[in-house]
Amino acid sequence: SMVNLLRERTGRPSFLMPHGVDTEVYSPRRRKRRGGPFCIGFVGRLTPEKNVRLIAELEQALIAAGKRNFRVVIVGEGSERDWLRKHLQFGELPGVLRGEALAQAFADMDVFVFPSRTDTFGLVLLEAMASGVPVVVSPETAARVGIAHGVTGFHAEDLEGLTRGVVRLMEDETLQRDMGLAARVFSYSKAWDGVFDQVYRTCEVGLETIGRAKRQFQEVPIAP
Repeated sequence: SMVNLLRERTGRPSFLMPHGVDTEVYSPRRRKRRGGPFCIGFVGRLTPEKNVRLIAELEQALIAAGKRNFRVVIVGEGSERDWLRKHLQFGELPGVLRGEALAQAFADMDVFVFPSRTDTFGLVLLEAMASGVPVVVSPETAARVGIAHGVTGFHAEDLEGLTRGVVRLMEDETLQRDMGLAARVFSYSKAWDGVFDQVYRTCEVGLETIGRAKRQFQEVPIAP
């Protein structure tokens, strides 16, 4: 949609430059946790535009549904961190993680929730899926990333949808495993080698398009 908007507003050729993920760094092989409470995870800035307070509402909805054997791991820093610490009963907030610690945190999750509706992409979703973790996201974000509802995760319109998706994964280990595998497979299509090949092809098409436009301009006869 942004490519089309830029093309319409500028009148110039516009092309999509895709995101990628390192499927070696982010991998199910990083998982160290065996058993224990179901792990709901989030990674990102803890700021209002990320809509992170919805995670606390999710926790309350799960408790109301009789679910208590879970924990919520929120990786990141931001102005909402103190609020989340106060309002999450089962919350763990380790702050900012990097490198292997971050990759392990992803792999140790059982589901990745992404409550933001305004992100232009959400690279952390690719990192979660590469780690073999199903995701629950808004339909807007799912469309941008290419998340297939019921295959690699769930689309959630609101708190009810978010809760329903998480509960389904909590109650069905087979579904969780199958979705995690599908998410991992999807991430291969976003591996950097393939992404860079697409970037090179895009550059070639762009240069060819610009060159053709210049030739057409030069061939236009000038009135005497």
